[in-house]
Amino acid sequence: MSTTTSKINGIGSINVYIDGDNSLDRANRLLAGISNGGGAIKAVYAALTRAGATAKTQAGQLAAQKYTIKKGSFMNRTKIKTTVHGDRGGATYMRILYSGRVIPLLEFDTKYANGGLVSTQVMRDGVRETLQHAFAAPVYGQTAVFEHVNQTRGPLQQKFGPSTAHMLQNESVVAQMDKTVQEAFDKRIDHEISRILNGWGGRA
Repeated sequence: MSTTTSKINGIGSINVYIDGDNSLDRANRLLAGISNGGGAIKAVYAALTRAGATAKTQAGQLAAQKYTIKKGSFMNRTKIKTTVHGDRGGATYMRILYSGRVIPLLEFDTKYANGGLVSTQVMRDGVRETLQHAFAAPVYGQTAVFEHVNQTRGPLQQKFGPSTAHMLQNESVVAQMDKTVQEAFDKRIDHEISRILNGWGGRA
């Protein structure tokens, strides 16, 4: 498998291609005589669809391994959709589309005390940073981290961490996502091949 990524205006995608994949070759070889070759197409499509579902459920966990955010907080602020694409020869790649706005800084490892400084660490392998002119308060309702635009006075500006789309573009997260898809596809394609060879019966 090979992977490419893109992000435009807060909407990103991870494209996972299966061209040249050993599992695809095995499916074509074993199912070549079934339904004029349609067996391999059906098996690959079903396996990619299930791999996409796995990637979708694992996205929050993968992001939380790299960033100091809880999986639930990440997933509640992210929209993820997976689709399988192909041509007349069958499924060729899966696209994972995702979008999400920037996340309030308090959803990350951010600490504060009444009247004290705010410190935060967004990435797990990063360093803790002290925000000299920031404070945490329920200014607009729910408690959040704010900073005066002019440092000591003036309009308030809420502080945010990265967006969910930005986090899923992280090189380490993409690599883990690719690994997750590959493992799920390899596991599922064997199931789909066996199911078809046994007579197309049973549930997926």
